[in-house]
Amino acid sequence: MKTEIKYAPFKLSDVIYPNKATELRIQAFAAGELEGNILLHGPNGAGKTTIANLLPYAIAGSEAYIKNKDFKKVLKQDDIKEYLARFCSIRNLYNSSKFFMIFNEFDDAKFNLNKLLMAMDSCQKELMVIITTNNPTQVHQSIRSRCTLIEMPALTPQTLLERSQYILHAEGLVLPDKQVLHYLTSKQHTGDIRQYMGILDELLFLDRSGSPMPNWKPSPSTRIASVPTLRVVLT
Repeated sequence: MKTEIKYAPFKLSDVIYPNKATELRIQAFAAGELEGNILLHGPNGAGKTTIANLLPYAIAGSEAYIKNKDFKKVLKQDDIKEYLARFCSIRNLYNSSKFFMIFNEFDDAKFNLNKLLMAMDSCQKELMVIITTNNPTQVHQSIRSRCTLIEMPALTPQTLLERSQYILHAEGLVLPDKQVLHYLTSKQHTGDIRQYMGILDELLFLDRSGSPMPNWKPSPSTRIASVPTLRVVLT
């Protein structure tokens, strides 16, 4: 099984955050210290969709009432206000504190935005909209103004090192930090966690097949001091 799938986050604490500031803001929403709609923006593979899918459960528990909808279908509704209000009322049957609507890749939303805005304003006490986008400037200003914007920068090899070592150790492969960091750096230009996980898949394949690891040249300028000491406990 691909490491991307096998080690996919099941809760917010499993997510690899690009920095501490982003993590603290997400956790503040999860704890109810911050409220309102959220717009997560950043490049592909930064973890936006993962957070959007996990955050409602952190807020409302396992009974969270969520609709991960194609926003174009929602915008085509004759009465968006009534449409969302109906789901907001149903949330009580699920013991969910909010009705969560997730709109992924919201960049292309161009029509019926006024109706959506009215619906969001009407249902704001019962509704939380979570939007993901690569480019926030492509989201209408009126929508952005009703959301807390949270940037999700591209993930760096240093950010991925601790989790990568955990995965490799769990799969029985032990390599020095500098070597793993060197391999991860080959995908730094993408910043995409899927690409980084692909590197781990390749390393594990080579190890299981008895093949040598790719050549690498440790560099004195490679900096890993800022990465927390890895503590792996295997059961």
